[in-house]
Amino acid sequence: MKNPADLFMELWRRLQERQDEVRTLAQQLEADHARAGQLADEAAERLRSGTSALEEWAGSRLDQTLAAAQAIDAWFAPLASRYDVQAEDPLPAERLEARRRLNRDGRFNTDPADGQLILRPGLLARAMNIRETAPLNINSQGAEPDEFDPVDLFTNLLVVPPGLTIGAEREGDPDRRIAVEYRRIAAVSDQDPSDPAWTPIVGVVPLAEAEDDLAIRQFRRDGEDWYDPTPRDLGRRAAEAVAGLAAQGANFVLFPEVSAGPETLSAIQQALRAQAVDGPIRYALVGVKEEVAGRPRNRAILLDRCGRMAGSQTKLHCWDLDSDQCRSYDLRDRNGRLLDCAREDIETGDRFTLFELPDLGRLAVAICEDLGRTEPSAWIASGMMVDWLVTPVMDSGLTTGRWQAKEGGASSRAGYCRVIVANSMALSHRFNRYCRANGEEDKVIEDCGVALLFQPRASQAGAPHIQCLTLPLSDPAPGYVHARWMPADWPALPDGEPEGPEPEGGE
Repeated sequence: MKNPADLFMELWRRLQERQDEVRTLAQQLEADHARAGQLADEAAERLRSGTSALEEWAGSRLDQTLAAAQAIDAWFAPLASRYDVQAEDPLPAERLEARRRLNRDGRFNTDPADGQLILRPGLLARAMNIRETAPLNINSQGAEPDEFDPVDLFTNLLVVPPGLTIGAEREGDPDRRIAVEYRRIAAVSDQDPSDPAWTPIVGVVPLAEAEDDLAIRQFRRDGEDWYDPTPRDLGRRAAEAVAGLAAQGANFVLFPEVSAGPETLSAIQQALRAQAVDGPIRYALVGVKEEVAGRPRNRAILLDRCGRMAGSQTKLHCWDLDSDQCRSYDLRDRNGRLLDCAREDIETGDRFTLFELPDLGRLAVAICEDLGRTEPSAWIASGMMVDWLVTPVMDSGLTTGRWQAKEGGASSRAGYCRVIVANSMALSHRFNRYCRANGEEDKVIEDCGVALLFQPRASQAGAPHIQCLTLPLSDPAPGYVHARWMPADWPALPDGEPEGPEPEGGE
């Protein structure tokens, strides 16, 4: 007999293939409670007799196919709930097998080629403290027809596809496929992210504070200008910041894009181990510059409270600079000429990972340019039920009027998720030098924005609440910022035109 998860995947494919018909059917069933209730009762009765009986009953009828999938979704409810569910268990062996699969493979279905069928407890258990309401309902909140997704019809189950097509990296390049992976970290948890009273403290360490903390190598190759940022060893500064944030009660610590090399990363790991027993830090996300097979890579490495690597995400898109950006960051060739454009010299990633973390919830990482791209960031925000979308960047100061606020706010709205952007300070010095040399003193950065925190509102029409954390550029001591997640005290994201130079396509 099939496990309910495997039958669900078959039914799911049928629904995906007929999305327009399913949308119409869902609207009809919402208006016809008697028919919807009858279908639900019949499907539940067949499932009590086993998956074979349910599959036979579903047949080729679309309404019964939908009811059958919803019955299986409801069958998984006890596994999705953090509460004990007192209900008759009609298929104890299959439920036990489902638990075993989730613990072993991070998915309920058998065939990984189908993707990963996982739980989405964020929809209900975490709704009030993260999103304030359940995510967008296509009927009650008036979504456009092309926004419809059969995922909205299910409460507990979510399908992570095996791969995504993302746009061409550069003009003339082909579109490419990236693998998608859901990774569930199994560990003992002593914090409950679904508790509405839980107010985590987030710390951000810009690390690269001075211009020479982040060297930017420029070179010519194949007739084009390229740039390659490399951080210097700032291990002592990083370790002191970790210790300071632990003393402040921080639960989650973020280091920006390409802010750490191997030596600094090692120092961060040691500092985490030093606070592991009694300290509050559960995870740190570190933007790392590294060499892999002779090619530079831009990665964000996730460390647990003991400094062990729990996972990583490689940047998927390059940040190629246009002439305005080259001027803003005062990028010149060896003859002192401002560059007209510069390409980022990195090997891009081929995999995107969603993390399910004890003590924190569901986390996605979109490094810098990845935040502004339709894939995967829009896909993450709209469908993956993440609790956190974190974006390490390397830019001049963050404000509520630049691209980071626009994209972060849009992601928070679309995904009903918390969004964090973490930035360093090195490029702000370059930006100021250019402004002063060109008589633009009014644009000079005094207090550098190093973190933006976004909290979604109950409605997509409501602007997210936002917290901008800054450090004085002239004296950034103690070298970190932190904030307790209490969005009721934060202002709403303002509307208005972007401030300063606004790059094409995001950055």
